[in-house]
Amino acid sequence: MPEKKSHQLRLILLTTITVTMIYAVVGCSELMEDTPADPDGEEDDSAVIDEDASDDRPEVDDPFEEDEEGDLEIEDEDPDRDRADDVKPSTDEKSSDDPDHDQELKVIVDGDYLLALVTKDTTLKSDYVPSNLKPIPSYMNPSYDMQLREEALEHLKELWDGADRDGVSLSIRSAYRSYATQKRIFGDYASQHGEEAANRFSARPGQSEHQLGTTVDFGGTAVDFSDQFGQTEQGRWLADNAHEYGFAMSYPEGKEHITGYIYEPWHYRFIGIDKAGEWKESGLTLKGYLKNQPQEFE
Repeated sequence: MPEKKSHQLRLILLTTITVTMIYAVVGCSELMEDTPADPDGEEDDSAVIDEDASDDRPEVDDPFEEDEEGDLEIEDEDPDRDRADDVKPSTDEKSSDDPDHDQELKVIVDGDYLLALVTKDTTLKSDYVPSNLKPIPSYMNPSYDMQLREEALEHLKELWDGADRDGVSLSIRSAYRSYATQKRIFGDYASQHGEEAANRFSARPGQSEHQLGTTVDFGGTAVDFSDQFGQTEQGRWLADNAHEYGFAMSYPEGKEHITGYIYEPWHYRFIGIDKAGEWKESGLTLKGYLKNQPQEFE
């Protein structure tokens, strides 16, 4: 090959290589400008909102609390605390017999009466303590040392056996609460949410069915103390079968304008097998059913 042509070919090849390198450098620079820096090489998730981090729910009370007489009282994590932020202003018309709290309340003569009407217009005495309180056994998975009246506990054991036979696993999350404990719980809520809002998901002292010693809050799921409990295997089984063992759901869905409280599919009260059967057949709320039963007030 002549020397002149060889020199020309070398110039063309050098020029081609130079241009290629320039384009490569420019392209890499543009790519670096368009790509955000991520030193860890992972997707940046800092913009994802952590809903739990912004959850302004009340803190759980110390479960060991002394009552007004100085006796050590063991209380569970307040179940209603998981509901506090779910409460929305009610647009329902209030029941005509749901009085202003300033109105004089009817004082229940005997809290041991299984059909005692405990509502927002009645009250148990501050010194009322149920008779024959017995400890709830450990196999029921209580989260603390709970108590229930003897008759209610015996039927709860039968309910437990029935659920177990059907392959349903339950736990007891709350049972008897004293007047003093309920006073503390409601006071905490009222200070944080206002008295009116608090009274939609928590009872004032003397107006809690838990003080009767015949009421339990069931659990055993990942959604205890929420509306979703009613759709779980445990919630459905209780709704279908609890009355056969003498237990009635106190606060059904869509009845706040009657009961005064939001839906609580975990909250059941023992009223006796015969009466629970009548209640189930009636289609009434427990409050409506008990209002038709004999009551005695001071």
